[in-house]
Amino acid sequence: MSELETKDARTLLHKTTALCPDCLTELPAEVYADGDGVVWMERTCSDHGRLATRMWPDAEHYQWLRSLAFPPTAPENTIPATAPCPHGCGTCSRHVRRGTLLEIEVTRNCNLHCPVCFMSAETGEGDPTLEEISAMYDTIANAVGIDGAVQITGGEPTCRKDLPEIIRMGRQKGFWGIEVNTNGLVIAARDGYLEELVAAGLTGVYLSFDGLTGDVYEATCGRDILDVKLRVIERCREAGIQVVLSVAVVAGSNDKQLGDLLRFSLENADVVAGLALQPAFTSGRFDAERALPMSAGDVIFQLAEQSDGLIEPRDIWPLGCSNPLCDTGVFFVHGEPPAGMMPHPSGFYPATRAMTLEEYREGYSPDSPQGSVFLDILAKKGVEVKSGLSVIIMNYMDAVSMDTQRLRECSMMVTVPDGRAIPFCSYHLTDSAGRRVYPPWCKESLR
Repeated sequence: MSELETKDARTLLHKTTALCPDCLTELPAEVYADGDGVVWMERTCSDHGRLATRMWPDAEHYQWLRSLAFPPTAPENTIPATAPCPHGCGTCSRHVRRGTLLEIEVTRNCNLHCPVCFMSAETGEGDPTLEEISAMYDTIANAVGIDGAVQITGGEPTCRKDLPEIIRMGRQKGFWGIEVNTNGLVIAARDGYLEELVAAGLTGVYLSFDGLTGDVYEATCGRDILDVKLRVIERCREAGIQVVLSVAVVAGSNDKQLGDLLRFSLENADVVAGLALQPAFTSGRFDAERALPMSAGDVIFQLAEQSDGLIEPRDIWPLGCSNPLCDTGVFFVHGEPPAGMMPHPSGFYPATRAMTLEEYREGYSPDSPQGSVFLDILAKKGVEVKSGLSVIIMNYMDAVSMDTQRLRECSMMVTVPDGRAIPFCSYHLTDSAGRRVYPPWCKESLR
């Protein structure tokens, strides 16, 4: 009898609801630890059978993170729930947390065709007009106010010639933080282009940066563009604008470079403000009964193992903006550690070693932009943070890993012109045949 069928080898952790990846029906699910302490989520579809998804490498750590959930701040404006999750998003009345990072998808066009990207790199036909983008800004203002962080994304936003105008529009509407999610090709190639974006009001660059060797980019992007990535970082340094390095972590490709990426980011913390680690989507890659996606838990444990003793898994805490299994992070302070803490050769120490969880809860503000929670708490305590580094680990969910209870806590939203803000993981969701629930800008859907 297989482990999957051996009931007495399991320890039930909790119950939830999950999806059948073939028909996307929401189903009752059990989350359990197997005999090795690995966490699985299992459900059975009457039409497509049973599926167990590996969710976390360590049950004790999984339960510890779940216990640290912050009370939710509900969204102010919702629409009635008209269909089971993940259909009918908008944000619907079932949603329990407000958005803190909202995206505006300005194009489906891209100048790369990356194998691991969840975007489709289409022709760009039907891209939203400036009037529709204006409506998306208004959607964000209505959902969370103009204090919310806005990320301009795609596709590749720099494929749009009017990107400076799009950025300027957001600043004129009162948004203080506007970031561009980019592969960096145009920024690296065109002298003065980044300065033009900064003059329009850009406040940050969110740069895809998957590794420190050329073979990684050959696997994730189809060709070696490491020199392009390094040039973008230098351009950001020259232009005086911060950059966050966004890493799609792929098992067997760059997962052994997490420690190197951390060290690189710390060495360049004068311009690199953050390191965002995101396990790559794996939708559709599973056998009849089991799916083995890489989880944020795997990234947490591997990062700690590769950090040369700088951090342990429990130094990485939930960010409070969404479910604790979806968004975790740590802030590295540069300077002498508090009394009693051994200094690290890097010259940095994790802020979580210098505060208690109680102090973190007391200092936490739901108004802190996603990823800025530690920084804001430390700044209020008088700790110098400009030379520090934020590390964020985000666990996106696809059809095989989606816990719809967690989906209802999503704080990362994609805005669409008709006034809706849709949770990121449901907006990009596809079934096992690759069909989207929410095609670009939601002009049509599967239901």
